[in-house]
Amino acid sequence: MEGLALSTSYFAGRRWPPARMAAETRALGLGRVELGYRTREPELDLWQAALAAEGLTVGSVHAFCPASVADPFPGPETFSLAEPDPARRQAALRAALRTLDCAARFGARAVVMHGGRVALRRPRALFGSAPYQSRLSEALRALGRPDPALVEAERRLRLEAAPRWMDALSFALEALLPRFEEAGVALAFENLPGLEAFPDPAELAFLRRRFPSPALGAWYDVGHGERKARVGDWPVEETLALTGAFTVGAHLHDVRGLEEDHRAPGEGAVDFAALLPLLAKPGLIRVLEPAPDVPREALVRGVALLRALA
Repeated sequence: MEGLALSTSYFAGRRWPPARMAAETRALGLGRVELGYRTREPELDLWQAALAAEGLTVGSVHAFCPASVADPFPGPETFSLAEPDPARRQAALRAALRTLDCAARFGARAVVMHGGRVALRRPRALFGSAPYQSRLSEALRALGRPDPALVEAERRLRLEAAPRWMDALSFALEALLPRFEEAGVALAFENLPGLEAFPDPAELAFLRRRFPSPALGAWYDVGHGERKARVGDWPVEETLALTGAFTVGAHLHDVRGLEEDHRAPGEGAVDFAALLPLLAKPGLIRVLEPAPDVPREALVRGVALLRALA
């Protein structure tokens, strides 16, 4: 499997300059990077020089990038395009357009986006409702398997809560998609662990029908997909059946134990060979996204494992 990229999130906490991150990416035998959401605005010029020096390209940019120098804790969910509050959604739109500008500057083909989190609520015993947080992961750890009754109950809560987020994201897409189309960049929503993550595969497929734009895509995160399947949230096969046709990229990492993701391929139990129908898709952007504590040797083995699949 050629054309692998490395997410710059792998270098988080090391305080390496872009030149050193680029050199290490090339030393791993990789030719592309995904600029992560920890990339600061003053680093962009340095990245441009480092990429040219190492002969690397940028395949994707993870929103929101570049991060403001004033933000001490930049993250992919600092903003949400599905935010029901109009003022906060406008802030997310501005941040998304800054990320698009960054992607266009570096010739990236996709912006990876987290959509947001639905605020679940459960009925009170007497009247009204109260905030609720999914317990699917807790059930998996306690039982060692999904709890079907809990899955069904929580799905009902999500269906009741989600319409506000669907409307908000639709408003955002109306504003953004023409700009992404003009730039030739895909806005790709990543599947995220947790029942609250928005949009889920069915919602994203619905949005693709509502907005049949080549600029609206899906981003399949292998580790997140495995985690969702393990808690009974979304089976991998169903996710890919709904979104595979417009999936533009994938984050590649393994899951060790019940839910410890972002391990190097081969460190966990993910069956990457079973994912070949997606991973071998022509034009798919393939990005390794290991956690910063993954040993270099494990990452080297993971790259070899992936390349041996093709």
